[in-house]
Amino acid sequence: MRWSSLLVLAVILTGESLWAAPVLEASSHCVAYKARKTMLFVRKLSVVGRNCDVSAQVLPEVGGLYNIEVNVPIRSFNSGDSERDRDVMKILKADVRPELTFKTAAKTADQWRELFAKKDFELEGELFIGDKSYPLRMKSSYIQGDEADEISGWAQVRFQDFGLKPPKVVAGILVSVKPELELYFNFVSTRILGADSIRLQKEGKQ
Repeated sequence: MRWSSLLVLAVILTGESLWAAPVLEASSHCVAYKARKTMLFVRKLSVVGRNCDVSAQVLPEVGGLYNIEVNVPIRSFNSGDSERDRDVMKILKADVRPELTFKTAAKTADQWRELFAKKDFELEGELFIGDKSYPLRMKSSYIQGDEADEISGWAQVRFQDFGLKPPKVVAGILVSVKPELELYFNFVSTRILGADSIRLQKEGKQ
């Protein structure tokens, strides 16, 4: 069997392109989730929901500490299927709390800059869903730019980590959703309120 035929067969069996586009583009200011499901016990697919209606800010605390807080309106997740997005609102308990909030652990400005100076690091904090909060760690990286810096990251988690259950019916269709899902973010410093207070300084600048 030729390579091209094998490629077509792989796409048919998995329901995904082998050269899938990145979940979030560089220079975007968004969050996203990626879940995998099996429809009607046969076809395997990946579902990606993006949300660019997010707000982020650096908040000062007592003792010269700062935390980063991100608020995500649940209604703004877009997976390309409005019924699925309504199901996601129910799963994420939008009726209890209309936003997801991620709040990092507090650090001094110098500690933040030391962290950002590393090639890769973990961003630790609490994710608030409904009326509860859950610990979350995301593998992250920081990229300096001429006009703005970017911070991005991802985490592989399980629904049960957040007290959630994988849906069995999505948009009226029987599905089997894997218990794991992936979370992504990409933020631009110019859109993070107060970012300059902890932003990594360029060499030669004070």
